[in-house]
Amino acid sequence: MNRTRDELRAKERHERQARIADALTTSLPDLDKDAVTAALLAAKAERGVAQRELDDHLAAHPDALTSGDPRCPAVIVRLAQALLTAGHTSATPPNCSDCRRTGIPLPRSGPDGRICQACAARSPQNKKPCARCERTARIFARRDEGGICYSCYRKDPQVIEDCAGCGRRRMPVTRRPDGEPLCEACWTPPAHTCTACGSVGRAQSLSPAGALCTTCYRRLAQPRRTCGNCGRNQQIVRRATAHSPDLCWNCATPPAALCSVCGQVRPCPKNSQGQLVCRTCRPRVTTMCSACGHSRPVHAHWPGGPVCGACYVRILDHPEYCHRCQEQQPLIAQDENGHRICGPCAGLPGIYTCPTCGNSGRLYANGRCPRCILSVRLEEHLAGPDGQVPSQLRPLRNALAAAEAPRSVLCWLRRSPNARLLGELAASGKPVSHDLLDELPPSRYEHYVRQSLVHTGVLPERHEDLDRIPAWLDQLLADQPVKRAALIRPFVHWFLLKRARRRAAHRGRPAMAGSYLRTRIRVALELLTWIDERQLALGDLTQDRLDQWLADGNTRNYSVRYFLSWAAKRDLLPALTVPAIPRQEPARILDEDERWHQLSRLLNDTALPLDVRTAGALVLLLGLPTSRIRHLHTQHLSEHDGQTHLAIGSPPLLIPPKLAALLQQLAETPPRQPRINADAPGPRWLFPGLLPGRPAGPSGFSRKLLDYGIDARPARNAALIALLEDVPPPILADLLGLHINTAVRWADIARRDWTDYLAARDDALTDEPGPAEA
Repeated sequence: MNRTRDELRAKERHERQARIADALTTSLPDLDKDAVTAALLAAKAERGVAQRELDDHLAAHPDALTSGDPRCPAVIVRLAQALLTAGHTSATPPNCSDCRRTGIPLPRSGPDGRICQACAARSPQNKKPCARCERTARIFARRDEGGICYSCYRKDPQVIEDCAGCGRRRMPVTRRPDGEPLCEACWTPPAHTCTACGSVGRAQSLSPAGALCTTCYRRLAQPRRTCGNCGRNQQIVRRATAHSPDLCWNCATPPAALCSVCGQVRPCPKNSQGQLVCRTCRPRVTTMCSACGHSRPVHAHWPGGPVCGACYVRILDHPEYCHRCQEQQPLIAQDENGHRICGPCAGLPGIYTCPTCGNSGRLYANGRCPRCILSVRLEEHLAGPDGQVPSQLRPLRNALAAAEAPRSVLCWLRRSPNARLLGELAASGKPVSHDLLDELPPSRYEHYVRQSLVHTGVLPERHEDLDRIPAWLDQLLADQPVKRAALIRPFVHWFLLKRARRRAAHRGRPAMAGSYLRTRIRVALELLTWIDERQLALGDLTQDRLDQWLADGNTRNYSVRYFLSWAAKRDLLPALTVPAIPRQEPARILDEDERWHQLSRLLNDTALPLDVRTAGALVLLLGLPTSRIRHLHTQHLSEHDGQTHLAIGSPPLLIPPKLAALLQQLAETPPRQPRINADAPGPRWLFPGLLPGRPAGPSGFSRKLLDYGIDARPARNAALIALLEDVPPPILADLLGLHINTAVRWADIARRDWTDYLAARDDALTDEPGPAEA
């Protein structure tokens, strides 16, 4: 009889195990029967009640090991953890039905499924009235009258003793070697030396690898989980509850409240007195910094002593050669002779060392350096639909990863709208092209992204001033009447742009800036609006009406001549005349003494920015316009027989020594914007702008000179007049690359000024009495 019963039970176990194996291999295809058997043994589910519960639950819920549903028996939690431990990452362990955490034991059952030990302790079901204080709390111990809470347990006569340190009756937390009790206030926790920062104090974590203080444990060893707010794998400081998810350090900000110190509404945690105080008003204990000697808040405790935040950054960002090991490391300690040494020589191996690349210095996140984190973040930010960076965007990714300042690129990825637009283009999965960017609304973000792609070789170069006009025109005409837009579009595409592109192809660059084209388009549109407001047809425009419109505006309206000429050739209106704008003489000319004073200041004052000194000297000495100075590059400079020449005309112009030194220094200075480090072909701009691969912008360049007292227009006028007093116009035109007519006109201005001066002097001499008269 017993043998028959055992055989039946064995047969049932075998059948249940076969069903369980089929269910597991169906839901987790990477499993085989051997892996299933090993997992069942590890989860203690090979027989008995656990096997029956597992069989019944998998029959009702085949996806129990992939859904993460907490409404399951405990054997499902153990089996999922056993599969993950064995390397089967396709299994999803159930999460706590209260705090939603995964990967932790779920020993208790709650109303909505399995819950962890912490949630079970907070659960109202586990709280009962205390037999002594009658408060509803977790029962900590049992006495004759019933269960008591922890507060009553600490004061229980069966627990408290006379403390050997202070003599008060308290609950002992430890005992001396002789058995005498010590209360919590008299107990001194054992001190340990942190293996990461070297501070001596209470350890947060003790392991065979060494002790870690609370700060280093959070930074290096604290388990990380997915933050429920930002989605990153971070250290969790606020555990999930039934109403809020796990929160990392950055997301666990306290609610905004009225600060009790400054009175402003800010995120305010409570201080030790229970008052709401914002982080700005929280008092910070200051200590003398061992590096700079100033009394400042302590940022870190090193073997060499406490250091402030500024010295912490300075020392870690500038590693030096250690006096003992001769390795380039951050010097955070001192030896017995007072020499500064690195962390490994002070007994702290691996401190401030990136485990990925092995470089030492200030780490950024996850215990790794900024450059290693940047590579990971770029792969995530520029990933396509398949999770990989498209091959087309690899040059851009490599250029950003090679930036000289990886921290600035990381900040740029986090905050910049330009970086956000790049991420959206990559995530769309579409091949990036100029046509795709033209579909976006024209903006400075789209312009920056386009130029970045061109600079890194992702997109081909194009005449950006001209090719941006069509997209801008579509936006301009979006709200205009159809009849008005039908006149402007052919004028722009078949007249203005066609002629501009033809001149650009002949000259190698756009013949005019895009701003001039936009002005002509806007003026033509304003004229058509003026005609429509008076309910006239375009053919009804007469010379009198045109003169009235010109008189009501300013000289900007005179550029309507291009539209009128185009329309007259197509018989849309009669031939009309727009008066020529009279040539204006220079209104402002810098005084000659002031010019030499400013030039001397620029050549000798090293406190001024290098680009301001160089550009201002070129304006004051050679009379070059800022539009030409901005486009100077390193190939314009050449050196022959120890002398520097600047190729702005034919032949190259010999530069005075002081100005030549400024130009050479500017050519050797690294670019101001090292964010995109691309080895673009061709020379490097002497005055680079904010756009990658482009020179400084016209308005910002002139404004920067004006901020330092250099008004470019009157300074250039004075320089040209001074040069033409000594150099014939044809020679100066060749040296400076001026048109001969421009040089002759400036020569006339210079001679006229000189003639007026001589005439005035002759009149003065004539009026004076001669020797005979005297």
